[in-house]
Amino acid sequence: MTIITVRPAPPPPVPAEVTRAQAKISLLRAGLLDQVETAVTAAGGEVAIWYADALTWRRDNPYVSSLAGTLALTDAQVDALFVTAASITA
Repeated sequence: MTIITVRPAPPPPVPAEVTRAQAKISLLRAGLLDQVETAVTAAGGEVAIWYADALTWRRDNPYVSSLAGTLALTDAQVDALFVTAASITA
């Protein structure tokens, strides 16, 4: 008798960056866009400029980490948002 071991597929890699549009659509689909925009408005300054004008959002950006902390999102949740964002092509 041969035993076949099936290993689950590894999770998709977390992209280092996604476009602003991909990120915002991912947040919208997750029901977080309004909360993020409220947090950005409250933070103001550089965060607001980055949110409005950055062409790409990097996973290691301190503003991403700051907003995630404000919304009490875990690293795994932020990673999942980036993975989802990277899959958005339209």
